[in-house]
Amino acid sequence: MLNRSAIIVRPKKPFLDWVRAVDYDDAPEVTLDQMDATLYLVPDYEDPADAEKGLRCVCEEIFCRELEGWYTDVDVWPKDRSLKVFKQWFDVQHHEVVEDVGRGPIENDEGPDEKHRFSPAPPPRRPPPSRKPRS
Repeated sequence: MLNRSAIIVRPKKPFLDWVRAVDYDDAPEVTLDQMDATLYLVPDYEDPADAEKGLRCVCEEIFCRELEGWYTDVDVWPKDRSLKVFKQWFDVQHHEVVEDVGRGPIENDEGPDEKHRFSPAPPPRRPPPSRKPRS
């Protein structure tokens, strides 16, 4: 059993509409059924509230990975990649338990120093505004 949980991310119609808008030559033939779902390992959680918090922390990176799978030109990516938009564009299924039944070590196909497969990496998340102590 791994110290991770998983989410399955499946594109919905707004994502398909974006694909068709940026690739008007080839994309009209693409359907949602042809867009594969992707399984992402995420920090482990034990209840639905923790799953939602975890998703909030990784949704922009996943959003970027999904966009990059179709277009590497970040200039055509939507500017709003918030959790709200993410949920409009993708169906998300949470899976709390992840077990590895494969043989051999788990390896990073991208190489040991590569964190993101797209370039540039998603912008860093802005920390919440700090609160000033009351006097």
